[in-house]
Amino acid sequence: MPTSAPLHFTVPADGVVFAESVHAGDFRMSERTDPFHKVLYVQRGRVALQLGAAEEGPVLEAGAGTLLIVPAGQRHRLTDVELSVLLLLGFGKEFVDTDADLREMWNRLRRSQGSSMRLRPVQAGPVVGCWRQGILEQTEQRRGHGVAARMLALQVLLGADRYQLRAVEDSTAERVTHLLEDLETTFYRPWSIDLAAHQVGLSRRQFTLRFREQTGKSFVEYLNALRLAHAERLLRSGRYSVTGAAFSSGFEDLSHFYRLFRGRHGVAPKQWMADQATTTPTTT
Repeated sequence: MPTSAPLHFTVPADGVVFAESVHAGDFRMSERTDPFHKVLYVQRGRVALQLGAAEEGPVLEAGAGTLLIVPAGQRHRLTDVELSVLLLLGFGKEFVDTDADLREMWNRLRRSQGSSMRLRPVQAGPVVGCWRQGILEQTEQRRGHGVAARMLALQVLLGADRYQLRAVEDSTAERVTHLLEDLETTFYRPWSIDLAAHQVGLSRRQFTLRFREQTGKSFVEYLNALRLAHAERLLRSGRYSVTGAAFSSGFEDLSHFYRLFRGRHGVAPKQWMADQATTTPTTT
């Protein structure tokens, strides 16, 4: 239901809270400070975030797809430039102090405060999905919901830290580089040339040319190489069948996987596994 005022909620010192704020046309917010950290995601519309006292601190305008960081104790005020929908993650100070790596990651995000911070398009969906799942866990209170909420909060923070798309990074080479980084962790998804070209912001033809210039391979060759390398790791572990390794690596057509695998190694997957077993040194 649309709201005319900011949401009010409490956050345990070592806990997390997920929320969604759908703004009404008369939404108003006074300057405030909170005793917990906040990450805001502008899902729709456009907002202006005043940091510090009025007419003293910077004002950051943020449109859909932008993340905003508000540390605990930071005076701030939010104003709608366009009617907005926000996703909110609040977490206590002790939550980030439980782990040194998490504390370092949060400090990096805090340094992004006051700048435009967007997620790479292919990563935005999964991060927003964590928010949705977090709200569901809190609402339904299923067994282990507290553990699930903390895990999802960690995924949101990791996504914000790892998959930022800075406004200055607008060259084609940089966008292709980001795509390559995304492929390293998402190769198992149903990628296509058109989807990749759209993410980089090029036509299919221009993307194909620029990708080969930068990698020496076509997009399909590069993607298949990542998938085959992962399938090999799974098969080498001895815990996966050929079918399981193929599907887990992103191959939807088993016969296509067999053809690519044989083309890469000269033998079928089962023979390759047998050969690996005979060449791997044993330890006593």
